[in-house]
Amino acid sequence: MDVTSDYDGGDSIPDFIKLDQIPANYSQRSETDLLEPVVFQQGTGTSDGFARFTLQNKGFLHSHSKIFMALAPQEASSEYFFAPNVGIGQVVKKAVLKIGNKTINEVDSWRNLYAVKSSLITNENNKERETYLTGRWLAHQFDYNDDSRVSAGAYGLDNGLEYLGQELQTPSWAVMSGAKPEECPSYSIDLSDLFPFLKVHQLPLYLMKEQISIELTFVPTKEQRCQQQDGVVESEVHIVRDELKFCADYIYYGSGDEMARYAEANKDMSFSFVDYRVIEATTSVSALASGVIRNIGMANRLVPRVITTIPNDTVNEGSILSNLVSIAPDRSASGVSGPVKFNVRYNDRFEFSSDIDNNARLFSMTTHAEGVPPFITRNEFCREGASGTVTAKDYEGMNQNTNLSGNFFNLSTKLSNGRVGQRGLEVHLSGTFPTAQPDLLRCYAEFVRVARLNGGYIDVYNA
Repeated sequence: MDVTSDYDGGDSIPDFIKLDQIPANYSQRSETDLLEPVVFQQGTGTSDGFARFTLQNKGFLHSHSKIFMALAPQEASSEYFFAPNVGIGQVVKKAVLKIGNKTINEVDSWRNLYAVKSSLITNENNKERETYLTGRWLAHQFDYNDDSRVSAGAYGLDNGLEYLGQELQTPSWAVMSGAKPEECPSYSIDLSDLFPFLKVHQLPLYLMKEQISIELTFVPTKEQRCQQQDGVVESEVHIVRDELKFCADYIYYGSGDEMARYAEANKDMSFSFVDYRVIEATTSVSALASGVIRNIGMANRLVPRVITTIPNDTVNEGSILSNLVSIAPDRSASGVSGPVKFNVRYNDRFEFSSDIDNNARLFSMTTHAEGVPPFITRNEFCREGASGTVTAKDYEGMNQNTNLSGNFFNLSTKLSNGRVGQRGLEVHLSGTFPTAQPDLLRCYAEFVRVARLNGGYIDVYNA
């Protein structure tokens, strides 16, 4: 992601927009605002909620600014927990960043993409850090045999607590109880998770003359904002209005007029970044068995990566992972995952010379595309391995083997054939999937955009 400007470096002022090292002798000053939403709608059982935050045009917006949020069940007898693969992100349906009337970044089905990206976090980081920051705690531990301290026949979830007999429970501080709404925990969502391009850039708000706003769309109050203990469903869960805040960190560089000189030298500047376009198409088990070919568009655009998932939207609150899963092919009685073939076609050629029909290659393909391996097990990715590898013990009354096996079949592909032609991208997928589970094919196309900041006003266009 390149940044270009009129500045020639003559005054030795570094590029503050790109997140990189700056000279060690530069002083920094930070300022934090705790912002209330200017618009807030709770939503109903069938309609979305909504919140908008407006930022001040000052300093550089730190990419790790955070949105604080808490949820509270509306029934006194109900107790909830967040899905361990997404945490508080389970409530966010769509995220939009606007400058003036221009949309800079817009990610629909955001929580599903968040589930994919969350699988790339190490188990240690999830257990020791994300548990308290975001509510994500997808980590594993061995389920040792009763008569041994070194022999384990299976593995299961690990949230830092010991198993009570045949069940792992949620820590008491993390339980959202309708009887004690004031004790429901607050979590945060990182701004760079909402808008991935902020992982490498920070916004120079003081150079902009237009209003900057962040808009979040929330799933309906009865549509799996979180999971219910013991698998009971259909209860209202509300966002706690007093806990919903945006913690905006503004950074100022230098002890003199460095920022003023930087602004003077960068009246016209451009930077490239990535956005995500979600493309969904209905499918079925029989269609996938015969093989599906889905054109996901993106003609005449630079698309460095495509993420393909096979969700099961029929899953309800009575599950561990919610419906934020990607279904893997079925497994035979001998423990072999069902046949699968995958490829991507564009510019009159396939990305792979032959269809990938090996689960290990699919995992390596995803690792290559994302830069790090997904921190999930073989059984969770593709159902392969001996039967009983995932423990049959429960988490909050729900069987771990049933809820974890084959639910992380996220396929990420790095494209290497340049700009997409007029025919767009085609995803080719076939396989034997569990009966009545997959009903949707969801793809995220990562494409490159360019923003030009000229005289305090920004324009955005596709690269």
